[in-house]
Amino acid sequence: MAELRDIHAFAVKWIDKFKNPEINYIELVDHYMADDCSSLGFEMDCGHAFGEKYGKAASNVAELKRIIDSVDDIMLLGSAIYSQWRYFNHWAYSGAEILEPDNRAWFITALDRLAALTDENATGFPVLSGKIQRIKICSNSICYGPRPLPEDEVEQHLTLTRDGRIFFASYVYGEGNGKYRKNSIRRFKIDQTKVERIMTLFEKHFSEYHDYRFVTDVGDWKMEITNTEGKRFVFCGSLCADIPESGTDLSELVRDELGMQNLLVIDGNNKPDTVMRIVLSYHRVTKIKPKVPFSETIEYVTWDYSEDLILDRNTETLEHTQQIGTECSVNRKYHVQDGVSSFLDDLDADADKLFANIAGNPEDAVYNPMNRKDYTITIDYKKGPQKIISGTFDKNGLPDDYESFIDDVWDFIEFYGAGEIFSSSIYSRPLRRKDELIFCSVIFEDGGKHIII
Repeated sequence: MAELRDIHAFAVKWIDKFKNPEINYIELVDHYMADDCSSLGFEMDCGHAFGEKYGKAASNVAELKRIIDSVDDIMLLGSAIYSQWRYFNHWAYSGAEILEPDNRAWFITALDRLAALTDENATGFPVLSGKIQRIKICSNSICYGPRPLPEDEVEQHLTLTRDGRIFFASYVYGEGNGKYRKNSIRRFKIDQTKVERIMTLFEKHFSEYHDYRFVTDVGDWKMEITNTEGKRFVFCGSLCADIPESGTDLSELVRDELGMQNLLVIDGNNKPDTVMRIVLSYHRVTKIKPKVPFSETIEYVTWDYSEDLILDRNTETLEHTQQIGTECSVNRKYHVQDGVSSFLDDLDADADKLFANIAGNPEDAVYNPMNRKDYTITIDYKKGPQKIISGTFDKNGLPDDYESFIDDVWDFIEFYGAGEIFSSSIYSRPLRRKDELIFCSVIFEDGGKHIII
């Protein structure tokens, strides 16, 4: 059997080729891959051995993905790759079929597994020991599919040291010659408290065994952690890894502590955005015309009324304010730790969906100039730009999902009620005397009524 490092190098080499959106199919179906397979001792058996054990997975990508984690025979897997290559080299109607998405995905899935089985220091399976001195993460978003544009960002390099130094570089696709073009560089330092929070949670998570599974339709990440003794640990996985530790998502943790919401880290930054704050402002101007004018110059009086509803994640508060007149205002404020965050989490944070659909009033709609009602909704997101919606406060002028939103707000408020000092069921009962007996129910004999007191 060939050296594991040679098989691993083979797998990594051909993964890159199959992921390259610009590669010519000739490079994939010509003798180059066969030469590599033969030199490593893989056998070309038309997939019979692999098919006997794993059935349709020998040629079907969906089946391969289903069973790939159970494949642990390196030579069997290598021979399956060799045999699948032979099909496109010899039997397929056109060798160009190897570039079709499902066919690329089969090879990438098989080669990813082969890479994982042959490099114990880069499989995503090692266990960290000691204290972290440095974390280096390379995040690459390239996957098979449409060719990226020259200015599309495809890779990020992030380094964090225990003394708080941060180095970040991003790269764009460039001219498609296999060399990415450097796009931006940042060097800065963060507070030691933030460093310790990141290091502590990363140490806690990566000091235990985890299997970071590979998928084929996203990019990948590779993380090198060096401990204070200089020992290096390498982890890798697909760029869609949601890795929580002690209730905290590690990718979100890095973005938040570094103040860089555009980082790919290890999840690809593809989660829905987070609603941080919603402000609903309502304004009504009513002109009241009395039967008898106040004076020759005053035809009517104006009632200027407004309300503001604010839900804020950072302060965990819901605040409702009414401005009834210049000398009259009412304010209600609810501080519910984790309650407001949970409420905002239940909203669809997708900027294209939340309060997105508004029917709108037709051009011939009749507005009452004596009673004008308008609203503005301002939504602040964690990552995306602020969203502002405004219009007339009526069925067609409001978003379609306004009713369900405001009903949920009312349910939230109503749950906490108006307090006990207004409740007669609380204050109308006298204290019981020491020797006093209370009859809770009475049953009269001979068919009498059962009375519950």
